[in-house]
Amino acid sequence: MTALPRLALATSAAGPEPGVAAVALLSGLSRLGWRVQHFRSWACPVTRQVVGPITGLPGRHLDAWLMPPAICAGVFWRGSRGSDLAVVEGTLEEPVAAPVVDLARLRDYSYRPGRLGPLIELLDLPRVAVVDCRGWAEPHLPYIPDWAEAVIFDGVEQPELFELLGKLVRHVRGLPVLGGVEALPGLRDEFAELPLGSPLPEAMLERLGRSFLRFADLEAIAAVAGRPYEVPGGMEEGGKPRVRHRVAYAMDEAFGGYYPDTLEALEALGAELVEFSPLRDGGLPSGVDLVMIGCGIPDRFVAELSANHSLLLELRARTCRGLRIYAEGGGAAYLGRSMIVEGRSYGGAGILPFDARLRSEPAWPEPVERVTSQDGWLGPRGTVVRGYTAYRWELTPAPEPEDCPRRSGTLTAEGDVYFRCNAVGSLVHLHLPALPEIVRAFGGLAAAGTGRAAQGGRT
Repeated sequence: MTALPRLALATSAAGPEPGVAAVALLSGLSRLGWRVQHFRSWACPVTRQVVGPITGLPGRHLDAWLMPPAICAGVFWRGSRGSDLAVVEGTLEEPVAAPVVDLARLRDYSYRPGRLGPLIELLDLPRVAVVDCRGWAEPHLPYIPDWAEAVIFDGVEQPELFELLGKLVRHVRGLPVLGGVEALPGLRDEFAELPLGSPLPEAMLERLGRSFLRFADLEAIAAVAGRPYEVPGGMEEGGKPRVRHRVAYAMDEAFGGYYPDTLEALEALGAELVEFSPLRDGGLPSGVDLVMIGCGIPDRFVAELSANHSLLLELRARTCRGLRIYAEGGGAAYLGRSMIVEGRSYGGAGILPFDARLRSEPAWPEPVERVTSQDGWLGPRGTVVRGYTAYRWELTPAPEPEDCPRRSGTLTAEGDVYFRCNAVGSLVHLHLPALPEIVRAFGGLAAAGTGRAAQGGRT
């Protein structure tokens, strides 16, 4: 057993995630110098990028549906062990059904919390209920679930009410109160209306952090979070792996959608990670064994990407010579014949045999299983992988007349994963640490096309 301070922050199923109380906690404790690591409770491919600027640590994801238990525990341990507090945010309520598709409500759906129950059991997380006390009046307590081990009050309308609520909860339920956040109605309206992907204004973060610290009981937080933790087997070994291969990953304004633990998993297998920019670089970094192009918003920079002929030519030439390329979502669209945005066609890398059209009405990210239809370095035919569908692009097959079906085409019956030689583009976001055999194949540790990369089929 070891020390790993951690909390499960249970919020409303309606979201948002991260919620106001979570952001206030992160901001307040970070301003005191605490290193706080935040985890979402599902690996949503669409997320509000707000956690990193608050804490200085990248927001991470746990997902009991997507990740096998050992992988989930390992991701949590590696992401948390250098922090003063790990906060896993999610819901213990029944999830809210997805609304009708439209752009305005896409944000609402992608900000909803995932299922917290399996993660609490797996990681032995102390359960903290975020209790909405807006509009509360005596003599009754707000609803506090039976499972709660501690409470944070959200929406405190008057400081003296917080003191009264705390006394009642400690007397009637015997629960510690870790803190609270004021009602702040105008700020909450502004928080709800922020566009997808936009950072939170510093003035908002400062006000939320100050509000949380006004009520915070730091000793109670440390006591509740300080439950001893049993480290997963094999997680405490030291030493750094010898660098065996070089991985270039796209990172600029157009691309950059990677789970942080994906890059860590590659480093753990001995990868040297180097960034490159499809917008600005005329070629790939030298000595590259694998290229990764994550999801992003290439549609906003489609003219500039299409005009970078030097890089596009190198990508095509290196693909023909066997370079491994893996792309997801917007990165996959970039590797196609063309990207069609608002009815206008722009040239893509011309590697994968499809045209990518930006949807006018994006579909919801959905959890899916896919079965590979051909042998390849992702695994032998019949390999089953899980992930979340990308929601912004639609792929239309566009093969060249001389294309050989054994060297290019689609890898799934649904037509959302394509390949050419060793290049793969997918509209299914895979969580690679949950697929260790594929990660090893990324690093060149298993021979491409032999089937050794994913023996055992179902993942």
